[in-house]
Amino acid sequence: MTVQNGIAVKPQGYGFMRLSPDGYVRLTLEQFQWIPLVHLLSGLDHDEYPPLHEGASQTHISGYTEWVSETAPVITLGWDWRMDGASGQARYLRTGFPRSNIMLVDDQRQDLGPAITAKLLEAAIDKTAWPAVIQRHIMDRYV
Repeated sequence: MTVQNGIAVKPQGYGFMRLSPDGYVRLTLEQFQWIPLVHLLSGLDHDEYPPLHEGASQTHISGYTEWVSETAPVITLGWDWRMDGASGQARYLRTGFPRSNIMLVDDQRQDLGPAITAKLLEAAIDKTAWPAVIQRHIMDRYV
């Protein structure tokens, strides 16, 4: 995000987005950061393995979430998460790489590649308040 005289200024090219023939929407990181994403859905993963014994057993709560833009073309961003309670309070942690139709590019519009794009999207996700949104959604849907 560019700041001039204390005012945030939209990056050049913000209004020009198109879907590439390979399915990607190509943006700089700065352009991506200007696009608000809205929560589309979240859900819980099903337990794959039933308990092998009776009584208490350790369980894992995990799920997925999908977010979209209200732009044309639509940007999609999804990731898996798990709940961690080791600290005594439930915390949602992002796991794995994000799934998206975004390919980040440099200032010369050259692809940064899938690995770098994923790392930059992870950092952007981790700066948001997504755990609170997911927790509300899960509580409303499953409790």
